[in-house]
Amino acid sequence: MVINYDVPFISNYGFKNPDYANFMHRVGRTGRFGTDGLALTLTSKTDEVYDDLLNEIQKYYSIEIKALNNLSELVKVYEEMRPKV
Repeated sequence: MVINYDVPFISNYGFKNPDYANFMHRVGRTGRFGTDGLALTLTSKTDEVYDDLLNEIQKYYSIEIKALNNLSELVKVYEEMRPKV
């Protein structure tokens, strides 16, 4: 599991642009040797800049980043990944 405390970005004359390579480097640590993994990126509901950055990252990599609103939603995702045997 990887937990990002922010969305990686490149600052360019006061503008924030997604740092695609850094994002991939971070989340690439989740699944190694053919396993799956979970990456969390923490954002604030009031910070639209980070939402925009995540949307751009989704488009760039053609992936879906799911929004989780509470810990129980995170537990549900994790349990779906790792069913009890």
